[in-house]
Amino acid sequence: MELELILERELTSMRPLGGTITDVHVHQHDTGKWLINVRVSWRGTSMYHVGLYDKKRIRLYKKAASAIRHIILGYGYDGVIHVHPYPGSRDEAAF
Repeated sequence: MELELILERELTSMRPLGGTITDVHVHQHDTGKWLINVRVSWRGTSMYHVGLYDKKRIRLYKKAASAIRHIILGYGYDGVIHVHPYPGSRDEAAF
């Protein structure tokens, strides 16, 4: 799934006044790493991969719990977070 990138700084320090994160999905890549996809109020209805704060690379996590913790504490999101494990993944350590 290839989506456009939104840099993390746009979700934190450079978020527009009144802008909100409307939808969050945590997906597991076939490598076992986790990535965050978001939908934001100021960019329409498209989903975006969350990139590093100042680099145009997708932010990856070793564990789903780390990604979820970052969404809640770092982005201040308190809504539903959808988690999508890679089909056939059986590595409990990745959660």
